[in-house]
Amino acid sequence: MAIKTLLFDFDGTLADTNALISHSHLHVLEEYYPGAYNLDSVRAFNGPSLEMVYGSLNPQEKDQMIKKYRAYNERHHDDMVKLFPKVSENLAKLQKHGIQLGVVSTKYNEILTRGLTVLGIKDYFEVIVGGLDYTHPKPNPEPIFVAVEKLSANLNETIMIGDNSHDIESGKNAGIPSVFVAWSEKTLEEIKPYQPDLIVHSMDELTHFVLEENQK
Repeated sequence: MAIKTLLFDFDGTLADTNALISHSHLHVLEEYYPGAYNLDSVRAFNGPSLEMVYGSLNPQEKDQMIKKYRAYNERHHDDMVKLFPKVSENLAKLQKHGIQLGVVSTKYNEILTRGLTVLGIKDYFEVIVGGLDYTHPKPNPEPIFVAVEKLSANLNETIMIGDNSHDIESGKNAGIPSVFVAWSEKTLEEIKPYQPDLIVHSMDELTHFVLEENQK
């Protein structure tokens, strides 16, 4: 398979925001449900959109909970967001080889762009798709379709890369290969039931795979 376009999730894939996300959720949930959650239990909320998380927990207070989450997240964002190892170098290498790069995230567009900018990798991406760009979040395939359309890319030459089940399912629902990155918080045991097409343990491994596939 020729691979011309890579679509990356942001949180937990390019950026190590796991601690930021967990603390943001815990900050909100401690106000509404004191003592009911801890940093381990809120891991389950890393991946789904905020609308899905808080809509299922408390539909009546959903909007207010999301506001509180975003306020805390933005306040602590720049100090807590970090780049995973070798991300920047490999994005540069992929770009040099003519691979189209895009970000497909459930994150609010403004803070998504801010994160990419703070980490110094924004300019590698030809398209950045955030939560305001579609109606149905991952695992629905719509965010992928939006990115492919914006890039004028070929869906059959595109793969989705992410760290959680919603990324894998979104890729499968779009009919494209999905890659699980095993360098983040979610474990292989958690993700294997979703049957990712490829598991990679480093950005070097991902880049090697893509370039090797394109030489076949």
